[in-house]
Amino acid sequence: MAKPFHLQPLINLAEDRSQAAAQALARLKQAWQDSENKLHQLQGFLDEYNQRLHQQAQTGFSISQLRDFQAFILKLELAIRAQAEEVERCRMRWHKGQEEWQAREREVKAYQTLRQRHDEAERKSEERLDQRLQDEFARNLHRRNSDTPE
Repeated sequence: MAKPFHLQPLINLAEDRSQAAAQALARLKQAWQDSENKLHQLQGFLDEYNQRLHQQAQTGFSISQLRDFQAFILKLELAIRAQAEEVERCRMRWHKGQEEWQAREREVKAYQTLRQRHDEAERKSEERLDQRLQDEFARNLHRRNSDTPE
């Protein structure tokens, strides 16, 4: 009978950790995409307000309206810079999460390799035992046949 693989709980734990890392990686990817979407949205607002500024400049506007436009555009540009930094932070977190997931996958594969080696050693051990039993049976049969008078 094959011996149980004593590291199976570690395989289970490693698989659980790998799944958790994969789920965390998916959440990090979603956060990265959300932050990029927000950045694109802010850039769209900036483009829209720049177009409004140019359109308004053609028809004319007061100095206070010009200052308001410029102040708002400046705030949008600051928000865009801040959001671009957030996109970069999200990208970096995703890369770290990816490295973590890959490390967990390597751990699972290492345990699975140990499991395969264990299973192979147990299979060979069982084959040797079966061969010994067959050899012994053949010897006993041969003895019985040779001990019986003809």
